[in-house]
Amino acid sequence: MGNSIYILHHYTAWVILSGDSTQIARQSLSKVNLKNYQAIVSFVNINKVHWKLLYINAVNHTVYLVDPSKSYSEKADSIHAAKKFSEYLDTRKTCHGKTEWGNIKWKGGVLKHPFQRDASSCGVIVILMAKEIMRAFPAVLVVKFGTSKKEVAQERKTMALQILKESVFDEANNCAMCSLKKPSGSGPPMTNWIQCDTCERWYHEECLGMTEGELEHAKVNNWDCILCS
Repeated sequence: MGNSIYILHHYTAWVILSGDSTQIARQSLSKVNLKNYQAIVSFVNINKVHWKLLYINAVNHTVYLVDPSKSYSEKADSIHAAKKFSEYLDTRKTCHGKTEWGNIKWKGGVLKHPFQRDASSCGVIVILMAKEIMRAFPAVLVVKFGTSKKEVAQERKTMALQILKESVFDEANNCAMCSLKKPSGSGPPMTNWIQCDTCERWYHEECLGMTEGELEHAKVNNWDCILCS
């Protein structure tokens, strides 16, 4: 067994837990050898409004479906996820003759973790959980970090800045909001731009969704983008 963690695409994670047999067969990862890994980390989108963390630990034979909101069904959900993952491994064996992890009797587990305090921070929190799990692996830790409105806002800003830093688009010629030279969809032939006075990134006025009055005020005063304000 390997000593690393496989980062599973969130769509494949959803298929494992909720997909039909055709979808599962198509997402059975024929080129992936699970012998090279000791765990899987992914995210699952629930009804397009909520994110959960999927953590599969082959060291302790446990599947965790972690809900950042307070859920009294987390244990039952993890047990169900363990059953679905076992069935997924059976499909891999049938489709590709792959038997890695096939002899493991999977069980559902519960991680101690912080909870979201609002209706919109689930995405940030599951990413922070994944980072903590990967940092401590193979130890099964009690996940700890702050989830106050201020702390989540700071983490969201940090993540956004990191994404921008790692992006390949040209900062001088592309919008930092949509990453394009021209806003997508139909619009006016001329595109108006505004530059952040702090980070000096450029934005399409259309992408910012600002009112005409807000834009005029920003043009004649110092203006900070959402990442710098």
